[in-house]
Amino acid sequence: MQTPLPTNNCNPPDDTLQEFREHSDFYSNFVAPGGPQTLFWQKIYDARKQFHEGIVGQFTHIRPHIIRSWKRSSAAGAPYTGLPSVRLSAEELNNILKRNEFLLSTAKPVMQELLENIHPTSNCIILTDSNGVYLYTRGDDLGAGRRPSTPLRGLVSGEPIEGTTSMGICLVEQQATCVLGCEHYNPYFDSWSCAAAPIFDYENKLAGTLSMTMARDNFNHHGFGLVIAAAKAVTEQMRLRHLLQETQTIMEILGEAVVVLDANNHVRMINRYAKQLFHVQDDAIGRDFTALAETISGECFLQSGNRVKDNECSMRLADGSFLQCVYSSSPIPEGGLCVTLRESRRVHKLTNRITRAKAVYTFQDIIGSSKSMRTALQLAHKASENAMTTLILGQSGVGKELFAQAIHNASDRRDQPFIVINCGAIPRDLVQSELFGYEGGAFTGASRHGAPGKFELADGGTLFLDEIGDMPLTAQVNLLRVLQEGEVTRVGGKRSRQVDVRVVAATHRDLARRVAEGTFRHDLYYRLNVLAIPIPSLRERRDDIQQLAYFFLEKMAHTLNKPLKGFTPEALHCLEAWDWPGNIRELENLVERAAVVADGPFIGKADLPSEFWSPVSSAASGRDTPSMPQTAAPGTLDAGDQNVAEDAEAHGLREQGDPQELRELGEQPSQEKQRIMEALQTANGNVRAAAKELGVSRVTLYAHIKRHGLSLEPFRQLKS
Repeated sequence: MQTPLPTNNCNPPDDTLQEFREHSDFYSNFVAPGGPQTLFWQKIYDARKQFHEGIVGQFTHIRPHIIRSWKRSSAAGAPYTGLPSVRLSAEELNNILKRNEFLLSTAKPVMQELLENIHPTSNCIILTDSNGVYLYTRGDDLGAGRRPSTPLRGLVSGEPIEGTTSMGICLVEQQATCVLGCEHYNPYFDSWSCAAAPIFDYENKLAGTLSMTMARDNFNHHGFGLVIAAAKAVTEQMRLRHLLQETQTIMEILGEAVVVLDANNHVRMINRYAKQLFHVQDDAIGRDFTALAETISGECFLQSGNRVKDNECSMRLADGSFLQCVYSSSPIPEGGLCVTLRESRRVHKLTNRITRAKAVYTFQDIIGSSKSMRTALQLAHKASENAMTTLILGQSGVGKELFAQAIHNASDRRDQPFIVINCGAIPRDLVQSELFGYEGGAFTGASRHGAPGKFELADGGTLFLDEIGDMPLTAQVNLLRVLQEGEVTRVGGKRSRQVDVRVVAATHRDLARRVAEGTFRHDLYYRLNVLAIPIPSLRERRDDIQQLAYFFLEKMAHTLNKPLKGFTPEALHCLEAWDWPGNIRELENLVERAAVVADGPFIGKADLPSEFWSPVSSAASGRDTPSMPQTAAPGTLDAGDQNVAEDAEAHGLREQGDPQELRELGEQPSQEKQRIMEALQTANGNVRAAAKELGVSRVTLYAHIKRHGLSLEPFRQLKS
């Protein structure tokens, strides 16, 4: 009974095997022990002799692929006597070996296993590249009749060189084949048989051949089948290794930690970023994941059997450190889990980059050369050299945030987030959740996943707390803990999170007075007031007004595409004489307005609002100011303004009034001032009563008191 031949599934249907089956009855005379081998060989020998002599015959007893190879070999001028040999130089061979390193590393173990399956028969197993260069051999090194001392690696095979061989046919037709005895084109190889099968890469292109050479009478179908199976194994291994390398490359460039676990939570795959995240130095494959990290808060992905996306959790690592991360996980159908993790700080940094939470201004953007400004800049430069908590003091509009950004960009945190929060603009009951974040379900309307606060978003960078003087007392307690311990606890949370944040605070309030009044914690004030930077108001640095005005004018000329060149002397005199209660912001707005209405290249006095025409300060000009008096750093207000501000706060009024609420009393300034003084005298300094008598609101009356430079103390002393 004839043993069925194997099929080659690594390539399209193999016509060579079909031809072999069709002639199996005839060739069984050769492969069967004691068969009429002499007659068998004689017929093939005679047919080949006729072919070499140019006698055209039917050759029906010769397999078609052998006839095709004879014809190709003859057309290529292959020799049919002697031992043909073409060998590469050592340098050429080394270059080819490097190019085929992937094929070599994959095929070597398969060839070794093939040799063990056919041992102890004398066979030579040969691996070639797609051009027929011998890359590697195993066995007795008796390849096609060559002496054992003959090194085979570096030889070149192919029909133009050796004529018909299994390797030569395989390189051309890319199908598994065998060549037996006299089927060789060259009689030198008649006492040998060989079988070869193609090896394909991941693109299904020919990568090389795997062949086995043996004595003619030792050939059998089982050896042929082993060669085909081995070539297919190399092909599949190359494809799997390529797929694995692609997967590994994708894992490494994802920017996320990737861990694949088996059904027992043992690590099957882990990328480089994951090893860094879990502080793993050696190989983690096969280790229990619980030996790498332990979940201490949030849902543990090891216990979740469903697909999870962007959940937060905190883990304690094997070395005792903590990891705050966002993870997504998905179960693997055959059992196990695939997990991707991102460090929370990295997620926040990416979020800040997308939302442009970064500082854009530097010290070069701060304009001013006056003595008071140089002093402020010197302190700011000192602040940028360390991570010390810094307090910036100054009236509204002097550029406190500009200084904060410059400090950040000059520090070693310049590449980290710069987060801004206005403590006075957030509703009182939301300040803590904005600053410190909240856990899922901490309050009505809270996200079920929770949310990080500004401190977590600023981790590694700078947090600018603007208008810190307006922060509620309840939030001040938690802020003090963050500054002292470097830890934040989310609203509704139980565990503190470590953060590395440099705090820069700013206010226009007199914090020392607020501490005395009990509206600002004294311990927080002392913690903030480590390095205070008072920024002068514009009226304290009048030497810089002209430089600032020209800077804003140049910017507006570019924006409006107008040929604006400067200011007339009269206009500059008006600007320098003005009191600038709104400081630099007011100056910028004024220049923008003047640039819009100006008709000529120079901005004149007529292009300014009429209240700027009189070269006196705003306190004596009768101009309505856009806001209530503001107490910036201690000592920035004169005595009258300070008393007005104190009285305003004593009555619970906001210091910033609505300009729409301010209206004239319908009289000349001197008459108006007299009426206010009379009303205050009648009311013994009681602003509420005086405002009622005059028919205006308290906010409006406070504004007019400031305009006329009045103080409330003399009227109150009259009462006593």
